[in-house]
Amino acid sequence: MHVARTLRYRLPMLSPAEVIEYVSALLDGDAPARLVAVSTKELVGPFNPAFAVETILSGAAIRAGQRPAG
Repeated sequence: MHVARTLRYRLPMLSPAEVIEYVSALLDGDAPARLVAVSTKELVGPFNPAFAVETILSGAAIRAGQRPAG
């Protein structure tokens, strides 16, 4: 019930029946696509491309004067 209340608070556009359907489906492992789409749109923040940056060589190796192989 706590999850249903939290979802109802965070997603007021969903009816109580939809929230119960969504929570029950999550417990079973197969949520309806329409409810997943609504919750993802509302609950997941925009993607910041800066967080996708991968470090190729650690800063410690650069400071130590090492060069990457290749």
